[in-house]
Amino acid sequence: MSEVRPGDVVADVGAYIGLYTIALAKRVGPTGHVVAFEPDPANLAALREHVSLNSLAGGIELRPEAVGASTGRVRFAAYASSESSVMSSADESTAGNESMVECVSLDHVFPRARLDILKIDVEGYEERVVEGAMSLLKDGSRGPRAIFIEVHPYAWHETGTTSESLLGLLENCNYQVQDLAGKPVERIEEYGEVVAYRRC
Repeated sequence: MSEVRPGDVVADVGAYIGLYTIALAKRVGPTGHVVAFEPDPANLAALREHVSLNSLAGGIELRPEAVGASTGRVRFAAYASSESSVMSSADESTAGNESMVECVSLDHVFPRARLDILKIDVEGYEERVVEGAMSLLKDGSRGPRAIFIEVHPYAWHETGTTSESLLGLLENCNYQVQDLAGKPVERIEEYGEVVAYRRC
């Protein structure tokens, strides 16, 4: 959170009910802006209520969309037995409720605008979000200086993601990946959080 500054533009991809969204909006202040993406209707309703209760509607843009590699419609599963909501392949059998939702890429949402901070929590679809932001991430004048990513290696079989592919993608965009203690990450094997910092 110390990386977030007053006046920043922040994207919260996978906002859930707004735990980070609210904190980010307070951190960027009245001159900043937070764009929160949450495709699950129940989570979005709770997020909207929390934004209202904190009187932050003016600084937060709520978008009811999934974020991925491209724009279109995707299958989305909200599991009744847990707090997880995930995009799913067309032939996947789930125990939750499935629906089709709109999906956007960050390059589509931010075609020319700057983005200072990016937070990603998408239950295994981290690489798809990065793939859809290549133009933004490679643009040193407007790409985020830090990307906070919750990584879910146990779910990567759905997308074909590997530690090498995700880290390589970020490396090609001129980012150095570290753990929360500041140690360089050479391989991702467990669930957790990493931070990708833009190289100077």
